[in-house]
Formats: sequence, C-alpha cells, structure tokens
Amino acid sequence: MTSLRLYIAIICGILFSSATYAQNLAVESYRTPLMPYPTAADAHSKITPNRYVQIVKEWQDVEGKLHGEFTFPFSWLERQVFVRIEGCAAPYSIYINGKLAGDSTNGHVAREINITKLCREDKNSVELRLMNNDEVKDIECFTRGASQPIVYIISQPRVRIRDVAWRTNIGMGGVVNIDFSAVMKNETLGAKTSRIYYELFLNDTLRLSGGHRDVELGMYGVDTMRFGAPVPDSILWSRESPSQISLRLKNRIAGRDVEFYDLDVALRQLEYKDGKFYVNNRAEDISWHEMSPLATTKELAEAYSSGVRAIRFTAGYVCDELLEWCDANGVYVALTAPINSSLAGKSRKRGGNPSNNPRWRGEYMERVTAMIHTTKRHASVIAYYLADESSNGICLYESYLAAKAISDRPIFYEDGTREWNCD
Repeated sequence: MTSLRLYIAIICGILFSSATYAQNLAVESYRTPLMPYPTAADAHSKITPNRYVQIVKEWQDVEGKLHGEFTFPFSWLERQVFVRIEGCAAPYSIYINGKLAGDSTNGHVAREINITKLCREDKNSVELRLMNNDEVKDIECFTRGASQPIVYIISQPRVRIRDVAWRTNIGMGGVVNIDFSAVMKNETLGAKTSRIYYELFLNDTLRLSGGHRDVELGMYGVDTMRFGAPVPDSILWSRESPSQISLRLKNRIAGRDVEFYDLDVALRQLEYKDGKFYVNNRAEDISWHEMSPLATTKELAEAYSSGVRAIRFTAGYVCDELLEWCDANGVYVALTAPINSSLAGKSRKRGGNPSNNPRWRGEYMERVTAMIHTTKRHASVIAYYLADESSNGICLYESYLAAKAISDRPIFYEDGTREWNCD
C-alpha cells in the first residue's frame, strides 16, 4: 500500500510539473504591431532598434535550426520581455537559452511570447526551429515565402499598453467622432494605476486634441482605457485622399514615463449593405485585383500605376509593410486567411476536405481570428476572406461566426458555393 501511494504521489508530481511548465509558456494574445520607444523623439522618428526593441539579425543555420543572440541590459530587470516572430511561413518552435518558449503551427501571422522568466542578464540565446509543414500541409496548398523570419525582442513596463484600436463615426455638420481604446495590462502582484497621455496631431504641427486618463488595474488585471476626440471630416481617409494623422501616447507609472508611441492613424467609416461598400457614407465600386501575398511594394506600385485600386491578397502571409503601403496610397485591401485545402478535393464526406473535419476546427478558427486581430488598425483593409478553394463545412462555418464576433468588416468565402458564411 505504501509503495502504491508513493507511486501515485510521483505520478501526480510529474503531472503537476508538466502543467506548471505548460502554463509558463506565456504565448500572448494576438495584437496589432506595437513597438515601444524610450522617448517621444524616438517614437516620432520611429527609430528601430532602440533601447526597448532589439532585432535578432545575425542567424547561424545549424541543421535547419536558426541560432541568434540578444542582450538583456540591466535596465530591463523591472520590465517584461517579449519575443515577436514575423514571417516564418512555416510551423516553428522557439527556444530561449535552451528552454522552450512557445510554438505555433501558424507561421503566417505575427506571434508574441512573454519570455521574461527565461531571460538572464547580458547575453541570451535564441533558437528558432522551423518545422516542415507535414502537420498542416493539407490546409496550406499555396506557395510559402522563403525569406528569413524577423524576430524582435521587445521590453515593456510591468504595467503596459497591450493594444490600441480606434473606431470612426460620422456625425452631423461635418464633425467626425473618433473612439480610441488602449488595452492595459498589469503584470504585477499588486494593484497599479497608469496615467495615459494622448495627443492627436495633423501634419506634425496642428494639435487636434489631447488629454490624459487614469486606469486602475488589479493584480494581473486587464482593462481598456477609452477616450474620444472630434475631428473635421476633411481629414478622413479615402481612395482619393489617403490622409493620416498622428496619435501620440505616453504611459506614466508612479510619476515615471515608461513607454512612448507615435502611431499613424487613418480614419474612415466603413459599411457593407445590400452588396455594396460604403466608405465615409459614399458608395464605392470595388473590382478586386488578385495578388500573391508574396508581392513586393514595387509590384504594388506597378499595379497601382496600371489603375488597380483594390487588391485581394490570396491565402498566405501578408507583411505589415504591404498594408502600410496600401494605407498610404489609398488602395482597398481584402485579406485571405492562410487556408487552402484544394488538393483534398471538394467532398465533405469523412476522409474528404479538411474544412468539414471537426479535428481542424480550432486551427481554422485560430487562423481566421488571428488575421483579423493583427490587421484591424489598417484603414485599407475593408474585407476578409475565410479561405481559398477549401470546399465548405463545420470548420469554415464556425470560423465565420468567430470572425463576425470580433469584426464589423464583411467576411467573404465565394469558393464555398456562396452559403450563409459569405456576406
């Protein structure tokens, strides 16, 4: 009996250790790109790398494993540290100082992982293991990029700005109301108060609005700080006038300024009804021009010169640089989740297309919602596509519902015989 109890205790200990280890793999929720800066001047200049952001540039390829390094300075001891992985275009695992930090089967979206507990002062090693796509090849029947991944090491304060978004509402008399939201997160064991300062600038000189808000956060708390501002409708973003303004944020904790941001903000109101797009209450004729997500800004410029003003990127990874180009040039964009199961055929029976196999449901939903969460700040993105050539079924039905729950942009899927999961 004693030996049996000892055996059970050992098994429980192993299971507990495994569960604890799994919880320490602190994969963050998806968010839009946010690079913190140490000063307002650095934020305005968008200097990267800076004191809070490093880029792992020098990689050594050892048998398919990419090895790099970053430096953990003394000034980061009271801050959180994250690794941001972009453009892997393949499943991967990432290790910090030989310990698993996290992994993903979806390399077609930027992912962030909290690596604070795995870091040590001074030199730290990064190992990125790119896997073959055997596990997801059935839903990735498209050309993947071969470029080297981009890996950032980001330091943020323990009470930090986790995400920023905005919404535009056109009112009466040419006045536009903007509703901003900044998601705040407290990574400490005690209650904390953050004071967020905000300013809106036009052409870097004309101050449109400004002020501050205090946010109280409990232990490991998350809350959203909101503020509004009226602006003239003359600065709205459109195809003909892709204007942008600047949102400047400062996070102050206990009297110290701990992070700064300067974000380009493109304001437009979007509606889709009766099969028509309305941008700023004006109907737009949209004729989609399909392009590969592997296109370059030079190819975008060539398409633009030929008269293209609306691009539908097919399934795959679209880097933020392309979307920023479309924002700046007034090109409408539709993004497609990295799902294409065309090689499996159209059958919905068991053993047929993965789109009707419940085993793939979580993977499909994650890919669709991740695409939305990471691109929601781009005014150029006016629509999303669930997939390319992937038949239809439970996975795409539930992906549609998940997408509608988090986005007011239309969701299309024309390859699914235009069922109810296509707006």
